[in-house]
Formats: sequence, structure tokens, C-alpha cells
Amino acid sequence: MLEQLRPSSYLGVDISKEFLLSSTKTLASDYPWLDVHAACVDFSHTLDIPHCKTFGQKVAFFPGSSIGNFDPDDAVDLLRSIAEMMDANGYLLIGVDLKKNIGILNSAYNDAAGVTAEFNLNLLTRIHDELDSEINTEAFDHHAFYNSDRNRIEMHLVSTRSQCIRIEDHYFKLSAGESIHTENSNKYTIEEFAELASAAGMDR
Repeated sequence: MLEQLRPSSYLGVDISKEFLLSSTKTLASDYPWLDVHAACVDFSHTLDIPHCKTFGQKVAFFPGSSIGNFDPDDAVDLLRSIAEMMDANGYLLIGVDLKKNIGILNSAYNDAAGVTAEFNLNLLTRIHDELDSEINTEAFDHHAFYNSDRNRIEMHLVSTRSQCIRIEDHYFKLSAGESIHTENSNKYTIEEFAELASAAGMDR
């Protein structure tokens, strides 16, 4: 894509400073003709990046389908921030997961290889390893399903037994079968997402 577009500058944005610097350094090495910059920010809270104002015509690239992890109102807020950053002459290339057969969606988030389950259960491992906590990471199962009323996949961690977990000075009692709602992935039709972008002040 960079070879085809030949932009004069590239600004990488990520919340992880270590990953960001490593990625942008590699990019600068692979494309010596490209002026590479980096901004370590949490784009879910701010896109106020002063250096961005020095660029001319801008193209924002938001790959994957992370926009679906935002509730629709929050997605509009993020898109509005992108629109403000891009100015009137800018463009947005974004990945969006479209609505599809419910069976396909449920299978994708409950894959036979257990990749999504491992991703979801890793939240417990992170809590156990990185916080002052008491939690049995083996006492939960992964559960994901399509919520037709809200047009989203919901991911949950289901307690396999009655238990009490501690995170720092907070205690949480869970019954067997009770779940922790960990993530949403909203799905859209092309028309629905176009309406979302329009509400954020973007034209098609």
C-alpha cells in the first residue's frame, strides 16, 4: 500500500510505546524514502496530535475491525475525532466487520483451534500476573455468542463454580454459571456504517 500511495510522511499511532517504536523503526528501515513519525496515544481518549497538523492532505488508515469494539455512540465520537484530525480534504480507510450468517459469526468466535478462547482467557492471566490479586485462572470458561438484539458478538468468561476473587482491595463473588462480560464486537451493514460515519461529520 505504501508503495502504491507513496505518501510523503507516515505517522504511526499506538498505545504501546515499545511496540510503536519497534514498528516505526522497522518501517523507516524498510522504506528509506518515507518520512516516519510516531505518536504514543490512546486513540480511544484523544487524537490531539500537534505534529499531525503539519501534514498536507491526510489519509487515516484504521485496519482490522477494532471500530466494532466501540459501542455505536462511542464509535461516532472516535470517528468525529478522526474527522477533526483529518480536516475537510482528508480520507479514511477503515476496516469494518459486516453482518453475516449468525452461524458463521458464532463459529468464528468459538473456533475449533481455541484461539479466541485463549485470547479471552488471557485476561485472567494478565490480572493474575500483573495485579495484586487472588484468582484461579482455571475456574472460567470462554463463551461467545451473537446478540441479535444489539447486532454484536459478546464475549464472556463464565465461572465454572461458586468462587470469590480478589483484585487489590476489591472482592467479587461469582456463582457457578455467572459471567464476566469482557468484550463486544459490533457488526454493521455498509449502509449502517455509512450512517454512523455521517453522524460523525464524514461524507462518503
